[in-house]
Amino acid sequence: MRKKAGFRLALPALLMMSMLVSACSGGSGSTTATNNEEGGKTAEGSSDQLTTLRVLVMEPGTTWNSHQDSDVMKEIAKKVGVKIEYVEADENKFNVLLAGGDLPDIVRADPIKYQKQLIEGGLIVPMDDMLAEQGKDITANIPTVVDYSKKNWSNGTNKLYFLPPQVQPKPGKSVQPITIGPTIRWDWYKEIGAPEINTMDDLLSAVEQIVAKHPKTDDGKPVYGVSMWQDWGIWPYLIPPITFTEVTGATSDLTAAKVGTSDFISVLTDESSNFWTAMDFYNKAYRKGLLDPDSLTMKNNDYMAKATSGQIVVGPATWAMGDFNAQHTEDGKGYIVVPAGKLAWTGQVNPIGWSDKSYSISKSSKNPKKAMEFLNYIYSYEGARTMYNGIEGQHWKMENGVPKLTPETLALKAKGGADYEASGLSLDRNIIGLGGDFVNPNDKQPIDLFTSEEALEKAATALEKDFAQHYGAKYSGQVFQKQIEEGKLDTYTTWMNGLSDEEILKSTTVPGVVLPEDRKKQEASLKELAAREAAKIILSKDDASFAKAKQAALDSFKKAGADDFTQFYNGEVQRLRSEHGL
Repeated sequence: MRKKAGFRLALPALLMMSMLVSACSGGSGSTTATNNEEGGKTAEGSSDQLTTLRVLVMEPGTTWNSHQDSDVMKEIAKKVGVKIEYVEADENKFNVLLAGGDLPDIVRADPIKYQKQLIEGGLIVPMDDMLAEQGKDITANIPTVVDYSKKNWSNGTNKLYFLPPQVQPKPGKSVQPITIGPTIRWDWYKEIGAPEINTMDDLLSAVEQIVAKHPKTDDGKPVYGVSMWQDWGIWPYLIPPITFTEVTGATSDLTAAKVGTSDFISVLTDESSNFWTAMDFYNKAYRKGLLDPDSLTMKNNDYMAKATSGQIVVGPATWAMGDFNAQHTEDGKGYIVVPAGKLAWTGQVNPIGWSDKSYSISKSSKNPKKAMEFLNYIYSYEGARTMYNGIEGQHWKMENGVPKLTPETLALKAKGGADYEASGLSLDRNIIGLGGDFVNPNDKQPIDLFTSEEALEKAATALEKDFAQHYGAKYSGQVFQKQIEEGKLDTYTTWMNGLSDEEILKSTTVPGVVLPEDRKKQEASLKELAAREAAKIILSKDDASFAKAKQAALDSFKKAGADDFTQFYNGEVQRLRSEHGL
């Protein structure tokens, strides 16, 4: 199955990858806080007071702020002298905060969408002058990203404003537990024989069988086969189908292309798109009585509460199933991503990181240099490894020049649940500057020590072990690895097979399309229209009404300029590729 890729484009960081989440309240500027249980001196070497840095993230629902006493948080406090607090916002709140101008210390945003507003509005500051003193690890470890950011994310100023997390220039050697894809209640799925899921109809069939056997939870709450939330725009209609269609977006929700290609279709008018695949799936679920009746009005927090209660059979990702797994570590019940469709979401090669979550320093910050010190820490080998694996000497140790997780840490990970989460290890990968497979040149090992074959096997949870054993594997990622090697599943990097490192870097650093203001307004209007039409389509009671609602929506999308938008977008893609030498 490994063929040399042809004329291809690796898509910029996905909007959906996009979605590991956080929690906090609003406000700006910095405050001080007592160094939690550390005492002594901070990284500033003077007192037991910490600088609180507030980070604006467009991701409601993370658990970051709930674990300020974790070992990792304490180590950050010790090394950098800061306490990090998330200020969470959905897109609407985020735009309101930007319009107000008084922002938290650090802003995490998509530079392709927001560079003009943030830079021209004087809301963020260039980092260039701070690099020499507070950014030495950034300069040394991710020079390609720094240069790219100056050229493409500076609104034409050629200054450094944005730094993306999860910089990953090469693919890893192992497949870690998959976190995105059809995420199903494993004990129930295994009970019906774990049937193959090649299409979304197969998925719905499995869900239907499960609900028939388990119409209520143990405490009597109704079980729904499928659900979704509505405060992330049209996300529920774009992301869940990806593993079946292999079609994904880049810098606009309205356009998408096959993974690794550069010919974008209209999400709204092309009937093969994820949007229309989702319409068919949700309507069938509705007509079978499998769709949660709150799906078209519910917010993410309400959805997560239902998932935590075990009321949803299948979701789009492990992180979207609330705390159910954490509450059932002892009995091994829980949700896990199963092989399905054509694609395994094993992660991407991202030489320029997850650009849609790039960090910038607010002009409102009272401690911009301290913010820069923190950003430097997350791009340092020491800082990134600490955030993935914990503290050297406590969670991992050097053995003959090779870093190894301790048996206690592997056992903690294998137990999973609340105790592991409370440790702070790998709590939110969105905040870590270097990708887990980024190799530390000092010891020739990946930054994330949990990626080794030994660790993946020893640190597997009871749920993961049961899942792996069912498929004749030792750990959950190996289930997917075998199917990838057999050619049953593609990955986000399959198209790179046969390319040199230079070719991969060239293809994956094509600048993304930046929408001018008139196109942004058109995009927003079309997304609102899509959300309204989706509700009508999904609630169609039979084939005839579905066909009628679908045609009405298609006519509306075309009238509103969806095809014109796609034509413009494709023209920009080809222009940028040509200028990049492709």
